[in-house]
Amino acid sequence: MPFFENLGFTNHPFAHTNADEEPRLADYFVAPPFFGAVLGDPNQPSPTVVLAPRGTGKTALRRIVEAQSEANQIFAITYDRFEFSPGETPASIGLAYHIRNIIVRILVAYLSNLADDPDLIKELDKHTKHALSVFVHSYLGDMTGARLQEVISQLRSLPERFKAFWQQNVGVLEFLVNILLRHYGLDSIDLPEAKQEEKRLAESYKHQLEVMSVLVRKLGFRSIYVLIDKVDETELTGASPEATYQLVSPLLRDLELLGISHFGFKFFLWDQIEPYFRDDARPDRVAQYRLDWSRASLEQVLASRLRAHSQGQVHTIAQLLSEALPFNVDTALCILANGSPRNLIRICDKILAVQAETAPDSRHITPAAIERAVLLHCEQIAEELYGEDIPRELQRVGRELFTISYLASDVFRTTHENTSRNKVIKWQDLGVVVQVGSVSVQAARRPLNFYYVADPAMNRLIHRATPLDEFIRDRWLPCPHCHADNLMEIALLPPENDLLCHKCGRPLL
Repeated sequence: MPFFENLGFTNHPFAHTNADEEPRLADYFVAPPFFGAVLGDPNQPSPTVVLAPRGTGKTALRRIVEAQSEANQIFAITYDRFEFSPGETPASIGLAYHIRNIIVRILVAYLSNLADDPDLIKELDKHTKHALSVFVHSYLGDMTGARLQEVISQLRSLPERFKAFWQQNVGVLEFLVNILLRHYGLDSIDLPEAKQEEKRLAESYKHQLEVMSVLVRKLGFRSIYVLIDKVDETELTGASPEATYQLVSPLLRDLELLGISHFGFKFFLWDQIEPYFRDDARPDRVAQYRLDWSRASLEQVLASRLRAHSQGQVHTIAQLLSEALPFNVDTALCILANGSPRNLIRICDKILAVQAETAPDSRHITPAAIERAVLLHCEQIAEELYGEDIPRELQRVGRELFTISYLASDVFRTTHENTSRNKVIKWQDLGVVVQVGSVSVQAARRPLNFYYVADPAMNRLIHRATPLDEFIRDRWLPCPHCHADNLMEIALLPPENDLLCHKCGRPLL
């Protein structure tokens, strides 16, 4: 802590890269332009899908929807844990699996809210009260206190007083249904009847959601939001966009479910599922948004986080430097973060770690710490994304703009260009390299495809011997059309050709 205090912070500003671990996220959250549309109108909620790469803020966005739910009289349920029985796969999971899990969460949250006023059950008509009793027996009948705590831990918008209520009233091994019957005066249902009711319920899941909506609105809420997140973080989906989509597709495909009155289904999904989602998507019925961060918006994210952790005293990394640099270090870090708030946090964390290692009593950050930390981050992120071989190959290329013929003749020195072409295809599939038009050269009879190392971290590694200020000064070309950041040395472009933006494909000069 003294190190961070010396720099002007109340605590470590970059301690967490996972939004669910951020205790003060609301203090420095920067809303994307479409945030209001995702939150929507609680009186007439609608389904939405947010697609984004990993590390760009899907979970942070979901958490802010949770945080604003109480003020907007929204009954928010987070559904972000997916467990598989032996032999189950994402492809074998059906709609009933999801709806059952959602109903369990709604039911626990509803009963938690009743802790403030258990007499509200007395106001229910006989039919609705019996339905509630059936739900309790069918969905919570075998739930112990230990399992209840697992479910409650996932209901992040649930006030702490309700979590405390269950901890005080339900033992770890005690069955929840016994406490509910006693505390709320619900009807007891014998086992044969409960089994029969459970079989009937399996045929009417959507109707049950409508019943739950009635119960929840009697508590004063305007609607129920189901927030679906972390579908790609299970052991069976983490490395597979296809498996991720298979798991969530039963929910996305069912427009009748997504259109249930007083329900708003909000999906926060990995953008790599898009090729699989495209065939089923109905943007006319389910609004879709892409979560993209420009360099300018990342600078806002960084400034907001720094202010929040320094009582408003620190606004930029540049303020903390021991000497002024000939470039805007905050801008440079945001370029290297490549549109990812998580990458930005990791770079800044690395800077503080390097500075603390070399001078733990320092009240400033040295340019040397910036240089070393940036390279350490770039090495780490490149290996995570592309393994060991591809970063080594691209550093051997030695430049960020090239043609296949250049690779074949000057780098890999192969007799046939197909060897180099196959490498480039692999690099393109991983997204580390993109084609930026074609170039005409005197030695070739036809234009040659021109390629660019689009990942700023990999680009920086290629030029690791160049000081950071020179690297940014000589290569940074913001697109005048789409404002994307390009890191390209103009001298690498063959004469009488246009240098094109890697994002929009229009001329940079």
